[in-house]
Amino acid sequence: MIQKSILIVLLLDVFQIVHAGRPIETDDASVSDYRTCQVDLWTETAMQVRQDNFNAGCNFFENGEFSLGVADVSGNREDRSQYSLGYKHILKHFTGTSTGYGLAVSTDSGEFQVTDNSSNESLVTAVSTVPLGGKHLLLHLNLGYLQYIDQLVDDSSFFTAAALDYSLNDRLGFSVETFSGVEDSLSWRFGARYALIPEFFQIDASYGSDFGASHLAKVFTLGVGFTPKF
Repeated sequence: MIQKSILIVLLLDVFQIVHAGRPIETDDASVSDYRTCQVDLWTETAMQVRQDNFNAGCNFFENGEFSLGVADVSGNREDRSQYSLGYKHILKHFTGTSTGYGLAVSTDSGEFQVTDNSSNESLVTAVSTVPLGGKHLLLHLNLGYLQYIDQLVDDSSFFTAAALDYSLNDRLGFSVETFSGVEDSLSWRFGARYALIPEFFQIDASYGSDFGASHLAKVFTLGVGFTPKF
């Protein structure tokens, strides 16, 4: 059960990932520009399950970002709806030569459509971004603590995640990441993104391990993202 909760929260906490952006699931030490929103819509398929996602994060205070996430999961008798709220604060912004870090918090509630059961999750994550080759090659590191509660389970767990984020130019980027999985198996995911309109509209895709599931379970994602100002 706790592994399933990690899956749900990590997938919905993408609203916290702004400059790293889709399709990277690992969070980074940055927020969207002041008075700018990062809006992501994507679908993902894993075995017989499909999940449609909407995430939006907006920066009202320069160093902080409030976020909202909604997801609908269907298939394999696990039909459910998820709702997330979060906030990320950057304590130090990263540059091309110095490491940045911050703290992200979020809460997530889920409702299973068949059984009418519900779940609640709280997540606190320390995030860091380390420049390895200026801002073109970045290493994102996460250490998080998750509290999960439903009708039968009250549990908690730590998790880790790391991602290499490479930008070939202002349009094309690639990523590879690994994260704590099941039974100490190596979990991984590859991603690619292309900006049709640089710094405003992009398409993205990823393939690899399903978060919180066996390393043999694979997931494919396809999405779009845009960054309107207000």
